[in-house]
Amino acid sequence: MDQDRRALTRRDFLAGVAGASALAAVGESLAQAAAPAAPPGTISIEAIKAEKVPAMEWHSERPLTGSVPAHEHDFDVTPSDRMFVRNNLLTPLIDINSHRLSVTGLVERELSYSVFDLAKNFRTVTLQGMLECAGSGRTGYQPRASGTPWLPTGGMGCPLWGGVRLADVLRAAGVKPNAAHVAGQGGDPGAVASAAPVIRSIPMRKALDEDTLIAWAMNGKPLPFVHGYPLRLVVPGWVGSASTKWLHTLVVLDAPFKGTYMDSSYRVPRHAVEPGQKMPPDAVSTEAWPVKSIITSPAPNARMKSGATISVRGRAWVGEGTVDRVEVSADEGRTWRRAELARAGGRYAWRTFTYEHRPEGPGYVTFMARAWDDRGHVQPAQSQWNPLGYFWNAWHRVGVLVEA
Repeated sequence: MDQDRRALTRRDFLAGVAGASALAAVGESLAQAAAPAAPPGTISIEAIKAEKVPAMEWHSERPLTGSVPAHEHDFDVTPSDRMFVRNNLLTPLIDINSHRLSVTGLVERELSYSVFDLAKNFRTVTLQGMLECAGSGRTGYQPRASGTPWLPTGGMGCPLWGGVRLADVLRAAGVKPNAAHVAGQGGDPGAVASAAPVIRSIPMRKALDEDTLIAWAMNGKPLPFVHGYPLRLVVPGWVGSASTKWLHTLVVLDAPFKGTYMDSSYRVPRHAVEPGQKMPPDAVSTEAWPVKSIITSPAPNARMKSGATISVRGRAWVGEGTVDRVEVSADEGRTWRRAELARAGGRYAWRTFTYEHRPEGPGYVTFMARAWDDRGHVQPAQSQWNPLGYFWNAWHRVGVLVEA
Protein backbone atom coordinates (compact mmCIF):
# COMPACT_ATOMS: atom_id res chain seq x y z
CA MET A 1 0.00 0.00 0.00
CA ASP A 2 2.78 2.44 0.94
CA GLN A 3 4.63 1.58 -2.27
CA ASP A 4 1.53 2.24 -4.38
CA ARG A 5 0.98 5.60 -2.66
CA ARG A 6 4.60 6.62 -3.26
CA ALA A 7 4.34 5.75 -6.96
CA LEU A 8 1.16 7.79 -7.32
CA THR A 9 2.78 10.77 -5.66
CA ARG A 10 5.68 10.60 -8.10
CA ARG A 11 3.36 10.42 -11.08
CA ASP A 12 1.45 13.47 -9.87
CA PHE A 13 4.69 15.33 -9.26
CA LEU A 14 6.10 14.55 -12.69
CA ALA A 15 2.84 15.35 -14.46
CA GLY A 16 2.92 18.77 -12.83
CA VAL A 17 6.45 19.70 -13.82
CA ALA A 18 7.59 17.90 -16.91
CA GLY A 19 5.52 14.99 -18.13
CA ALA A 20 5.67 11.27 -17.45
CA SER A 21 9.16 10.67 -18.85
CA ALA A 22 10.94 13.24 -16.67
CA LEU A 23 12.26 10.96 -13.96
CA ALA A 24 13.69 8.51 -16.48
CA ALA A 25 15.44 11.37 -18.26
CA VAL A 26 16.90 12.61 -15.00
CA GLY A 27 18.15 9.12 -14.19
CA GLU A 28 19.84 8.89 -17.58
CA SER A 29 21.50 12.26 -17.00
CA LEU A 30 22.69 11.03 -13.61
CA ALA A 31 24.55 8.17 -15.23
CA GLN A 32 26.08 10.43 -17.86
CA ALA A 33 27.08 13.07 -15.32
CA ALA A 34 28.96 10.68 -13.04
CA ALA A 35 32.15 11.02 -15.06
CA PRO A 36 35.42 9.61 -13.70
CA ALA A 37 36.95 13.10 -13.75
CA ALA A 38 34.54 14.33 -11.07
CA PRO A 39 35.06 13.70 -7.34
CA PRO A 40 32.76 10.98 -5.93
CA GLY A 41 29.19 12.20 -5.51
CA THR A 42 29.66 15.20 -7.80
CA ILE A 43 29.14 16.10 -11.46
CA SER A 44 32.01 16.75 -13.82
CA ILE A 45 32.57 20.19 -15.27
CA GLU A 46 32.49 18.67 -18.76
CA ALA A 47 28.99 17.27 -18.19
CA ILE A 48 27.75 20.65 -17.01
CA LYS A 49 29.25 22.50 -19.96
CA ALA A 50 27.74 20.02 -22.41
CA GLU A 51 24.23 21.14 -21.37
CA LYS A 52 24.90 24.79 -22.26
CA VAL A 53 24.95 26.59 -25.60
CA PRO A 54 28.31 27.16 -27.34
CA ALA A 55 27.88 30.90 -26.71
CA MET A 56 28.27 30.33 -22.95
CA GLU A 57 31.47 32.03 -21.82
CA TRP A 58 33.16 30.26 -18.91
CA HIS A 59 34.82 32.69 -16.52
CA SER A 60 36.31 30.29 -13.97
CA GLU A 61 36.26 26.58 -13.09
CA ARG A 62 36.84 26.69 -9.31
CA PRO A 63 34.26 27.93 -8.66
CA LEU A 64 32.51 27.11 -11.93
CA THR A 65 30.98 30.26 -13.41
CA GLY A 66 29.66 31.04 -16.87
CA SER A 67 27.20 33.26 -18.71
CA VAL A 68 26.10 34.34 -22.16
CA PRO A 69 26.48 37.90 -23.49
CA ALA A 70 23.49 40.21 -23.79
CA HIS A 71 22.66 39.40 -27.43
CA GLU A 72 22.18 35.74 -26.40
CA HIS A 73 19.51 36.89 -23.93
CA ASP A 74 16.98 38.01 -26.52
CA PHE A 75 14.18 35.87 -25.07
CA ASP A 76 11.19 36.81 -22.97
CA VAL A 77 11.87 33.67 -20.91
CA THR A 78 15.50 32.60 -20.47
CA PRO A 79 16.10 29.11 -21.93
CA SER A 80 17.72 26.66 -19.52
CA ASP A 81 20.78 26.24 -21.73
CA ARG A 82 21.43 29.98 -21.49
CA MET A 83 20.91 30.33 -17.73
CA PHE A 84 24.07 31.52 -16.02
CA VAL A 85 26.12 29.17 -13.85
CA ARG A 86 27.47 30.28 -10.49
CA ASN A 87 28.78 27.60 -8.13
CA ASN A 88 30.33 28.37 -4.78
CA LEU A 89 31.52 24.78 -4.33
CA LEU A 90 31.07 21.59 -6.41
CA THR A 91 27.90 20.32 -8.11
CA PRO A 92 26.48 17.35 -6.17
CA LEU A 93 24.75 14.26 -7.51
CA ILE A 94 21.59 13.92 -5.42
CA ASP A 95 18.99 11.15 -5.70
CA ILE A 96 15.53 12.69 -5.77
CA ASN A 97 14.07 9.50 -4.25
CA SER A 98 16.04 9.81 -1.03
CA HIS A 99 16.40 13.59 -0.78
CA ARG A 100 14.57 15.32 2.08
CA LEU A 101 14.00 18.90 3.17
CA SER A 102 14.09 19.58 6.92
CA VAL A 103 12.45 22.61 8.55
CA THR A 104 13.79 23.40 12.00
CA GLY A 105 14.68 26.24 14.39
CA LEU A 106 12.07 28.66 15.76
CA VAL A 107 9.05 26.63 14.66
CA GLU A 108 6.23 24.92 16.55
CA ARG A 109 6.69 21.71 14.57
CA GLU A 110 9.91 20.46 13.00
CA LEU A 111 9.10 19.01 9.59
CA SER A 112 10.73 16.78 7.00
CA TYR A 113 9.52 16.43 3.41
CA SER A 114 10.55 14.55 0.32
CA VAL A 115 10.21 16.41 -2.97
CA PHE A 116 7.10 14.35 -3.64
CA ASP A 117 5.65 15.22 -0.22
CA LEU A 118 5.95 18.90 -1.05
CA ALA A 119 4.10 18.42 -4.33
CA LYS A 120 1.39 16.43 -2.58
CA ASN A 121 0.84 18.58 0.51
CA PHE A 122 1.13 22.12 -0.83
CA ARG A 123 -0.27 24.11 -3.70
CA THR A 124 2.15 24.08 -6.64
CA VAL A 125 2.82 27.30 -8.51
CA THR A 126 4.71 28.41 -11.62
CA LEU A 127 6.09 31.92 -11.97
CA GLN A 128 8.72 33.82 -13.88
CA GLY A 129 11.39 35.40 -11.71
CA MET A 130 14.66 37.21 -12.19
CA LEU A 131 17.88 35.79 -10.71
CA GLU A 132 21.21 37.59 -11.00
CA CYS A 133 24.57 37.04 -9.40
CA ALA A 134 25.54 39.91 -7.09
CA GLY A 135 28.76 40.27 -9.08
CA SER A 136 27.06 40.44 -12.47
CA GLY A 137 28.91 43.03 -14.57
CA ARG A 138 31.88 43.18 -12.19
CA THR A 139 34.41 43.74 -15.01
CA GLY A 140 32.83 47.14 -15.62
CA TYR A 141 34.31 48.55 -12.42
CA GLN A 142 37.56 50.50 -12.39
CA PRO A 143 39.76 49.86 -10.52
CA ARG A 144 38.99 46.17 -10.91
CA ALA A 145 37.03 44.78 -7.98
CA SER A 146 37.89 41.36 -6.58
CA GLY A 147 35.86 38.29 -7.55
CA THR A 148 34.70 36.34 -10.59
CA PRO A 149 35.25 38.40 -13.78
CA TRP A 150 31.63 38.55 -14.88
CA LEU A 151 30.89 40.24 -18.20
CA PRO A 152 29.19 43.66 -18.02
CA THR A 153 26.01 41.89 -19.19
CA GLY A 154 26.67 38.39 -17.81
CA GLY A 155 25.36 36.53 -14.80
CA MET A 156 21.59 36.91 -15.02
CA GLY A 157 18.51 35.11 -16.28
CA CYS A 158 14.73 35.07 -16.03
CA PRO A 159 13.30 31.56 -16.51
CA LEU A 160 10.06 30.01 -15.30
CA TRP A 161 10.20 28.36 -11.88
CA GLY A 162 7.91 25.65 -10.52
CA GLY A 163 7.46 24.52 -6.94
CA VAL A 164 5.69 25.55 -3.75
CA ARG A 165 5.67 28.77 -1.76
CA LEU A 166 8.19 28.94 1.06
CA ALA A 167 5.55 30.81 3.05
CA ASP A 168 3.16 27.83 2.92
CA VAL A 169 5.82 25.47 4.26
CA LEU A 170 6.74 27.90 7.05
CA ARG A 171 3.09 28.26 8.04
CA ALA A 172 2.78 24.50 8.22
CA ALA A 173 5.73 24.45 10.62
CA GLY A 174 4.29 27.26 12.73
CA VAL A 175 6.78 30.13 12.86
CA LYS A 176 7.36 31.45 16.40
CA PRO A 177 6.81 35.17 17.19
CA ASN A 178 10.52 35.97 17.57
CA ALA A 179 11.43 34.58 14.13
CA ALA A 180 13.32 37.13 12.02
CA HIS A 181 15.31 35.26 9.34
CA VAL A 182 15.14 31.98 7.43
CA ALA A 183 18.43 30.31 6.51
CA GLY A 184 18.73 27.88 3.61
CA GLN A 185 21.56 25.33 3.53
CA GLY A 186 22.69 23.71 0.31
CA GLY A 187 24.20 20.28 -0.22
CA ASP A 188 27.07 21.32 -2.47
CA PRO A 189 30.34 19.79 -1.23
CA GLY A 190 33.66 21.56 -1.08
CA ALA A 191 36.82 20.43 -2.83
CA VAL A 192 38.31 20.19 0.67
CA ALA A 193 36.55 18.94 3.80
CA SER A 194 37.12 22.22 5.64
CA ALA A 195 35.10 24.28 3.13
CA ALA A 196 32.35 26.27 4.82
CA PRO A 197 28.84 25.06 3.95
CA VAL A 198 26.82 27.35 1.74
CA ILE A 199 24.25 28.95 4.04
CA ARG A 200 22.45 32.24 3.48
CA SER A 201 19.49 33.71 5.32
CA ILE A 202 16.75 36.09 4.21
CA PRO A 203 14.48 38.31 6.32
CA MET A 204 11.11 36.88 7.27
CA ARG A 205 9.32 39.49 5.15
CA LYS A 206 11.03 38.13 2.03
CA ALA A 207 10.58 34.51 3.10
CA LEU A 208 6.83 35.12 3.34
CA ASP A 209 6.61 36.85 -0.05
CA GLU A 210 4.22 34.84 -2.20
CA ASP A 211 6.78 34.66 -5.02
CA THR A 212 9.58 33.18 -2.90
CA LEU A 213 9.63 29.49 -3.78
CA ILE A 214 10.99 26.11 -2.89
CA ALA A 215 11.46 25.08 -6.51
CA TRP A 216 11.95 21.75 -8.24
CA ALA A 217 11.37 22.86 -11.84
CA MET A 218 12.84 25.31 -14.32
CA ASN A 219 11.09 25.99 -17.62
CA GLY A 220 8.70 23.09 -17.09
CA LYS A 221 11.34 20.44 -16.45
CA PRO A 222 13.15 19.19 -13.34
CA LEU A 223 15.93 21.54 -12.27
CA PRO A 224 19.19 20.87 -14.10
CA PHE A 225 21.83 19.47 -11.77
CA VAL A 226 23.94 22.62 -11.82
CA HIS A 227 20.91 24.76 -11.02
CA GLY A 228 20.01 22.99 -7.81
CA TYR A 229 18.41 19.61 -8.57
CA PRO A 230 16.31 18.37 -6.91
CA LEU A 231 15.33 21.42 -4.74
CA ARG A 232 16.39 25.02 -4.45
CA LEU A 233 15.16 28.28 -3.06
CA VAL A 234 14.12 30.93 -5.57
CA VAL A 235 14.20 34.42 -4.07
CA PRO A 236 13.43 36.46 -7.20
CA GLY A 237 14.75 39.99 -7.56
CA TRP A 238 17.45 39.49 -4.94
CA VAL A 239 21.08 38.53 -5.42
CA GLY A 240 21.38 34.97 -6.67
CA SER A 241 23.22 33.76 -3.56
CA ALA A 242 19.97 34.10 -1.59
CA SER A 243 18.45 31.36 -3.76
CA THR A 244 20.19 28.40 -2.14
CA LYS A 245 20.70 25.45 -4.51
CA TRP A 246 20.56 21.74 -3.54
CA LEU A 247 18.44 22.81 -0.59
CA HIS A 248 18.18 20.31 2.26
CA THR A 249 17.61 22.39 5.42
CA LEU A 250 15.64 25.48 6.38
CA VAL A 251 16.38 26.98 9.80
CA VAL A 252 14.18 29.72 11.26
CA LEU A 253 16.31 32.17 13.28
CA ASP A 254 15.85 35.22 15.51
CA ALA A 255 18.60 37.13 13.65
CA PRO A 256 20.55 36.95 10.38
CA PHE A 257 22.70 33.84 10.04
CA LYS A 258 26.35 34.28 10.96
CA GLY A 259 28.74 32.66 8.48
CA THR A 260 31.04 33.02 5.49
CA TYR A 261 28.34 33.76 2.92
CA MET A 262 26.68 36.39 5.10
CA ASP A 263 29.57 38.07 6.90
CA SER A 264 32.53 37.84 4.49
CA SER A 265 30.93 37.59 1.04
CA TYR A 266 27.91 39.33 -0.46
CA ARG A 267 28.32 42.59 1.42
CA VAL A 268 28.36 46.21 0.27
CA PRO A 269 29.29 49.46 2.03
CA ARG A 270 26.46 51.20 3.82
CA HIS A 271 27.75 54.48 2.36
CA ALA A 272 29.78 55.17 -0.77
CA VAL A 273 33.53 54.60 -0.44
CA GLU A 274 36.49 55.84 -2.43
CA PRO A 275 37.38 53.44 -5.28
CA GLY A 276 40.14 51.08 -4.25
CA GLN A 277 39.32 51.13 -0.54
CA LYS A 278 38.66 48.07 1.63
CA MET A 279 35.23 47.04 2.86
CA PRO A 280 34.21 49.21 5.83
CA PRO A 281 33.18 47.46 9.07
CA ASP A 282 29.59 48.72 8.88
CA ALA A 283 28.90 47.01 5.53
CA VAL A 284 25.47 45.44 4.96
CA SER A 285 24.33 42.22 3.31
CA THR A 286 23.31 42.38 -0.34
CA GLU A 287 19.59 42.01 -1.02
CA ALA A 288 17.50 43.42 -3.91
CA TRP A 289 18.98 44.40 -7.25
CA PRO A 290 18.79 48.08 -8.32
CA VAL A 291 17.03 49.01 -11.54
CA LYS A 292 18.88 47.76 -14.62
CA SER A 293 18.49 47.22 -18.37
CA ILE A 294 20.46 45.61 -21.18
CA ILE A 295 20.18 45.75 -24.97
CA THR A 296 19.66 42.27 -26.40
CA SER A 297 19.29 43.15 -30.10
CA PRO A 298 21.04 44.08 -32.30
CA ALA A 299 24.25 42.28 -31.43
CA PRO A 300 27.45 44.33 -31.06
CA ASN A 301 28.97 45.40 -34.39
CA ALA A 302 26.01 44.14 -36.39
CA ARG A 303 25.83 45.51 -39.95
CA MET A 304 22.70 47.39 -40.97
CA LYS A 305 21.57 48.92 -44.26
CA SER A 306 21.19 52.67 -44.51
CA GLY A 307 17.55 53.69 -44.85
CA ALA A 308 16.26 50.66 -43.02
CA THR A 309 14.73 50.95 -39.56
CA ILE A 310 16.77 49.40 -36.77
CA SER A 311 14.72 47.67 -34.11
CA VAL A 312 16.46 48.02 -30.74
CA ARG A 313 15.24 45.51 -28.20
CA GLY A 314 16.22 44.74 -24.62
CA ARG A 315 15.18 43.71 -21.12
CA ALA A 316 14.72 45.82 -17.97
CA TRP A 317 14.17 44.77 -14.36
CA VAL A 318 14.40 45.84 -10.73
CA GLY A 319 14.73 43.80 -7.55
CA GLU A 320 11.77 45.33 -5.71
CA GLY A 321 9.03 47.45 -7.23
CA THR A 322 8.36 47.79 -10.94
CA VAL A 323 10.07 49.20 -14.01
CA ASP A 324 8.42 52.52 -14.84
CA ARG A 325 10.04 53.34 -18.19
CA VAL A 326 13.06 52.79 -20.43
CA GLU A 327 14.77 55.29 -22.69
CA VAL A 328 17.19 54.71 -25.57
CA SER A 329 19.83 57.09 -26.94
CA ALA A 330 21.48 56.87 -30.35
CA ASP A 331 23.76 59.92 -29.96
CA GLU A 332 25.95 59.23 -26.92
CA GLY A 333 23.33 60.42 -24.46
CA ARG A 334 22.68 63.89 -25.91
CA THR A 335 19.05 62.98 -26.53
CA TRP A 336 16.89 60.13 -25.28
CA ARG A 337 13.72 58.60 -26.67
CA ARG A 338 11.17 56.62 -24.74
CA ALA A 339 11.01 52.92 -25.62
CA GLU A 340 7.86 50.84 -25.75
CA LEU A 341 7.64 48.70 -22.63
CA ALA A 342 5.89 45.32 -22.75
CA ARG A 343 3.93 43.89 -19.87
CA ALA A 344 5.92 41.87 -17.37
CA GLY A 345 5.57 38.12 -17.09
CA GLY A 346 5.29 38.47 -13.31
CA ARG A 347 6.12 40.73 -10.35
CA TYR A 348 9.80 39.79 -10.48
CA ALA A 349 10.17 39.14 -14.20
CA TRP A 350 12.16 41.32 -16.54
CA ARG A 351 10.29 43.37 -19.13
CA THR A 352 10.96 43.61 -22.84
CA PHE A 353 11.44 47.07 -24.33
CA THR A 354 11.63 48.05 -28.01
CA TYR A 355 12.65 51.20 -29.83
CA GLU A 356 12.59 51.81 -33.58
CA HIS A 357 15.49 53.91 -34.90
CA ARG A 358 15.90 55.18 -38.44
CA PRO A 359 19.53 56.23 -39.07
CA GLU A 360 20.14 59.46 -40.96
CA GLY A 361 22.87 57.89 -43.07
CA PRO A 362 25.81 55.50 -43.04
CA GLY A 363 28.20 55.40 -40.11
CA TYR A 364 28.70 53.83 -36.71
CA VAL A 365 25.79 54.21 -34.29
CA THR A 366 25.97 53.46 -30.57
CA PHE A 367 22.76 52.69 -28.71
CA MET A 368 22.46 53.12 -24.95
CA ALA A 369 19.60 52.20 -22.62
CA ARG A 370 18.58 53.45 -19.19
CA ALA A 371 15.63 52.48 -17.01
CA TRP A 372 13.62 54.01 -14.15
CA ASP A 373 11.70 52.21 -11.45
CA ASP A 374 8.42 53.27 -9.85
CA ARG A 375 10.28 54.79 -6.87
CA GLY A 376 12.14 57.30 -9.03
CA HIS A 377 15.48 55.48 -9.11
CA VAL A 378 17.27 55.76 -12.45
CA GLN A 379 19.90 53.53 -13.96
CA PRO A 380 23.20 55.47 -13.70
CA ALA A 381 25.76 56.23 -16.37
CA GLN A 382 28.37 54.67 -14.06
CA SER A 383 27.73 52.38 -11.08
CA GLN A 384 29.02 53.28 -7.64
CA TRP A 385 32.26 51.39 -7.00
CA ASN A 386 32.40 48.92 -4.11
CA PRO A 387 35.18 46.55 -2.96
CA LEU A 388 33.53 43.30 -4.11
CA GLY A 389 32.15 44.64 -7.37
CA TYR A 390 28.46 44.09 -6.70
CA PHE A 391 25.34 45.63 -8.26
CA TRP A 392 26.81 46.81 -11.59
CA ASN A 393 23.90 48.52 -13.37
CA ALA A 394 25.48 51.18 -15.58
CA TRP A 395 24.11 52.06 -19.01
CA HIS A 396 24.59 49.30 -21.54
CA ARG A 397 26.12 50.32 -24.88
CA VAL A 398 25.83 48.48 -28.22
CA GLY A 399 27.39 49.80 -31.43
CA VAL A 400 26.35 48.86 -34.98
CA LEU A 401 27.66 49.76 -38.43
CA VAL A 402 25.19 51.36 -40.83
CA GLU A 403 26.35 50.71 -44.38
CA ALA A 404 25.46 52.70 -47.46
